[in-house]
Amino acid sequence: MSTNSEPFSIDIVSDVACPWCYVGKKKLELALQTVGDKIDPQVRWRPFQLSPEIPEEGIDYKEHLTQKFGSLDRLDGAWQRLTEIGRSVGIPFQFEAIPKATNTLILHALVAGLPTLEEQAKLVDLFFAANFSEGKDLTDKETIWKVAEPLYKDRGKFDSIFENPELKENIRQEISYYHQNGISGVPYFIIGGKYAVSGAQDPSVFVEVIETVLKERESEKQSQ
Repeated sequence: MSTNSEPFSIDIVSDVACPWCYVGKKKLELALQTVGDKIDPQVRWRPFQLSPEIPEEGIDYKEHLTQKFGSLDRLDGAWQRLTEIGRSVGIPFQFEAIPKATNTLILHALVAGLPTLEEQAKLVDLFFAANFSEGKDLTDKETIWKVAEPLYKDRGKFDSIFENPELKENIRQEISYYHQNGISGVPYFIIGGKYAVSGAQDPSVFVEVIETVLKERESEKQSQ
């Protein structure tokens, strides 16, 4: 990163149980590679829940999605399409290996509990991979600990967040805020604090929006 890189906020409203959010993350990363040293991206992961009604112990993954899609045929078609898209951006989706649909509230709380944006982003990536590529049960506390341990290290801190209902309520309130502001689907990207990009768009879309923000900032500087 160049010392002349401009600090640049990118907020991502996302759920780690959302495969399109994983795809959107990868596409944004490709866009940032294209932009290069023009910006110093400050990526903030914001919580969202696609299925807040799922109990803490989770439910069978295929059963949950069959209820949503209405049939196994539609589910298989969606998985095939996502698997192909994932492969194109380096995600080895393994939908058949996912044991449970997860209530992700505690996962969001654990992400928020880390002190730096870099650590938070790493844990989001670990949760995505554990869920979609490694078939891990993210309703099981010990399994979650093994995923989060490289970043938390301190089991006591992990346990304190896991067992704190106030932190979960903070996440609910933040999610409610996004609902109230019209965000009903994810991923949802807020670029440069100004422009919104909804969905897992092609990298070129992100590049175009970033370039637009940079041009506007430069124009504002020149007019001062």
